[in-house]
Amino acid sequence: MTFRAQAAAWIAALTLLATAARAEPLAPSAPRAESLAYYVTAQGADALSIVDLARGRVVETVKIGKKPAGVATAPGGARIYATNPENHSFSVIARNAEDGHRVVAEIPAGAGPLGIALDPKGEKIFVADWYADEIRAFDAASLKEIALIKVGRSPAGMASDPSGAFLYVANRESDSVSVVDLAALRTVATIPVGKAPFGVTYDPNGPRLLVADVQSGDVSVIDPATRRETRRLKVRSFPYAVAVTRDGGRIFVTNQHDDSVTVFDGASYAELKTIETCGYPEGAQAAPDGAVYVACWMDDVLARIDAKTLEVTAKIPVAASPRAFGPFIAPDASPVR
Repeated sequence: MTFRAQAAAWIAALTLLATAARAEPLAPSAPRAESLAYYVTAQGADALSIVDLARGRVVETVKIGKKPAGVATAPGGARIYATNPENHSFSVIARNAEDGHRVVAEIPAGAGPLGIALDPKGEKIFVADWYADEIRAFDAASLKEIALIKVGRSPAGMASDPSGAFLYVANRESDSVSVVDLAALRTVATIPVGKAPFGVTYDPNGPRLLVADVQSGDVSVIDPATRRETRRLKVRSFPYAVAVTRDGGRIFVTNQHDDSVTVFDGASYAELKTIETCGYPEGAQAAPDGAVYVACWMDDVLARIDAKTLEVTAKIPVAASPRAFGPFIAPDASPVR
């Protein structure tokens, strides 16, 4: 089997190992606001790379669980969460001004934890269990599981709306997006999309949902008010994730098997450019510095794309096999070192 084929099939090949919670009191200090921290899950290194853009390099590498994939950052950046599919768990990483970053808990999270998301206040943690077809909800303060929410088959990416009313879940093997009521903690609607949806992004400028459909090679655009797909945007091979600039003006889609990123006008949906980016681009997120950052799984770098010129302007080396599946930029936080 080729290296790329192994990458495409990594979930099916997981040998999941049982793990127990290792929790301790969490008392992270308030992070500074002068810059941002970028937290990149590195699957090949069983680690989290912490990138300081001002220095243009990794300033800290934290060992976490086995084969980490999903990542989410708490409001304020005091905590970071990462899923460990081969450990059946997610790691809780605290940021402390004196000690840097450290793992303070590893929480069991079902048979195949993959995607991870928070509500806008950071009070609840949601973990997509790929094998159990459900979302596990946890209280962020106690780290106790509070609900099991049934969704479609093989849930992956998730995103909530800014009000915290709903969580949207991509069900890869059901070709659908589940709508979860966050007050009731139950699924209230299912939206058909393209084939094998994976990454989900909520753009408040529409508002709209943008869903990367891996096997149909397109992006589903969904109106969250009507809960209907309004159009599809054709991209290249195996779209993985979608990033939108802060003003909603441009949409960026990573194409895993094409080593590229396709860019659309956020208003007209006209394709602007497909950018040759890096080997196996995966997670992507827009940043306040006017750029979109892309984790490149095969090149072990975090690529910077200028959102105006649509050119790759930098590639920052990170730990092996970066995925950064989820919101990996910590709001109002900065690296310690």
